[in-house]
Amino acid sequence: MTSRRLLSFVVAVVLTGAACGREEPAATTPVQSVTGPSAAPSGAGAAAAAHAAASLAAVEGPGVIAFPPRNEPYAFREDLERKYRDGLGRSPSSTYVDIEGDIVWTQEYLRYRVNQCDHATAQQKVFDQIDGRGIAPVCGNPPSGAVVLFPPRNEPYAFRQELETKYRDGLRRSATSSYVDIEGAIVWTQEYLRYRVNRCGHAAATQRVLDQIDGKGIAPVCTEGLAGTWDGTAPTYWNSPFTMDISLRGTSIAGRYTDTYDSGTLWGTYTGGDAIVINVYFGDGGLVFTGEFDGPDKIKGTMRPSMIGRTFPFWMVRRP
Repeated sequence: MTSRRLLSFVVAVVLTGAACGREEPAATTPVQSVTGPSAAPSGAGAAAAAHAAASLAAVEGPGVIAFPPRNEPYAFREDLERKYRDGLGRSPSSTYVDIEGDIVWTQEYLRYRVNQCDHATAQQKVFDQIDGRGIAPVCGNPPSGAVVLFPPRNEPYAFRQELETKYRDGLRRSATSSYVDIEGAIVWTQEYLRYRVNRCGHAAATQRVLDQIDGKGIAPVCTEGLAGTWDGTAPTYWNSPFTMDISLRGTSIAGRYTDTYDSGTLWGTYTGGDAIVINVYFGDGGLVFTGEFDGPDKIKGTMRPSMIGRTFPFWMVRRP
């Protein structure tokens, strides 16, 4: 194999039910509709709620924007708590809504909002869940487009204030404390979920939010699918491992490819569909990568050098 090659890189993207791209923990668990805890402990009731939500998601159909499984936003909310306490040096403030209720019902409200429910309707549907009236369907499918849009921040903030009242007066909860004030909780939770439904994985979405808190600017969402730095390996291929730094300029793909021996320039076109073709120019020869997304931040499949008639399994993972 010469040290210069023309690489045609074809990735047939199979987007799972996830709406947001991209490194899931052990489980590259697909993004799924959230169910609320009915403001009650987990256990049999939570299992029944999860089953109801799964059935509802099947009825609502593929056009509905799905949200990540509850454990990941909850992990983000715990990271946010530590950030406010240790990074920002905040003092605890009083709240009637515990962290689990905060993240679950905020996520459920926003799930209704991005699926065509207005503020009042979304809030009522959440409060009906809290009162044990079941999980109402969303209001419709959002308009097609590359980016999932979220409501203006004043409306989720108004919901969060009403949730505080609901826990205090309706559920008779005792006050607890949080290092994250109500405004910070709603703003950063919404921002995390905005990244998640726009194809960012848990780690990537968390890091983007923490970077905003640190004043590093607002990073773009991950809707572009392939954008980012990918570390790949093909265990039985002699040039492995490799790295792809992929960016999009409009619909044009740009970036660099490097492996153990070679480097090249990426080019191609991506218009937002499922199929992606990326070329890497080396000079002579080539490779073809054919694969699919395995979760939002991992691609796996087979690669074939143009000079020989055999294929090699590969996978590559996007850096957070």
